[in-house]
Amino acid sequence: MPYKHNQNRRHKIEKVRYKVTNWPEYNKALRQRGAITIWFTEEALAAWRPAKTGARGRPQEYFDLAIETALFIRQVFHLLRHRGFLNSLSRIMKAIISIPDYRSISKRSISIPMDVLSQAMDPGSLVIVDSTGFKVCGKDEWHQEKHDVPARRTWRKLHLAIDEHHQVLACELTTPDVGDPSAMADLLTQIVTPFETFIGDGACDGEPVSQAVLNHQPHAQVVISPHKTAVLSTAGDTQRDHHIECIAQRGRLAWQRITGYNLRNYAELAMQRYKRVFGNTMKARALPQQKTEAWISVSALNRMTNLGMPVSVKA
Repeated sequence: MPYKHNQNRRHKIEKVRYKVTNWPEYNKALRQRGAITIWFTEEALAAWRPAKTGARGRPQEYFDLAIETALFIRQVFHLLRHRGFLNSLSRIMKAIISIPDYRSISKRSISIPMDVLSQAMDPGSLVIVDSTGFKVCGKDEWHQEKHDVPARRTWRKLHLAIDEHHQVLACELTTPDVGDPSAMADLLTQIVTPFETFIGDGACDGEPVSQAVLNHQPHAQVVISPHKTAVLSTAGDTQRDHHIECIAQRGRLAWQRITGYNLRNYAELAMQRYKRVFGNTMKARALPQQKTEAWISVSALNRMTNLGMPVSVKA
């Protein structure tokens, strides 16, 4: 439950149990996720290396497709030595292609064009946003406890926009000093399809986020949890004012059921899936490469989602 209403006595409440109702379909999707059946189409082989143009200067050795393929396989299969893996694939398939080295991937990943995620799917009517942190470098918990030293970690903040079908519509990777309201404009710019409802947590509460959503989608319903000390605006007729009045009259739990705010747990589930599939640390060390790494990861996560998701009900 997004709003921890019974936090102080939650240990006395029995945990709700769920059961999956589509095990055959979901099990098939899990098998497809783990399959390593990979092939290179004739179009991909033709577009692997750019043709000579006769222009001055050294031409690029690989097209963006080759760099993107190497990054995609590295993220999905957690390979530190992806070049050897791709070399083995090319030998098995008897494809006469060269594999990008680590230097080429690191330099070229900055300039890879990132396609709009929402154009590659049939998005729903909801946009649910949330953010989480990813460690870049720093000592782990064992080292801190053994030597009694501070963490001194460097981390990044990943902002995601999810729909009700568990698809990632947009992603934005920022430094930790960038808050959710500051990243909202760039996140909404990536969503090119219309939506009906925007859902965010208390970190998005405020006029800047609401105005950014309405500027992007004028008729959208903005469902953001107001702070417990929130007061009405001067106008008194905004959507936020209606939420504050509803909470004061009927309670926060009733407001969550009325507005559908409980669906915000879809964003928390997406964060959990991302970290379980790709880990909670960034492989790249510079922010531009990390942005590309995050985009590759959410693209792969969308493909896994399209294979099948579990349908669970209370047991």
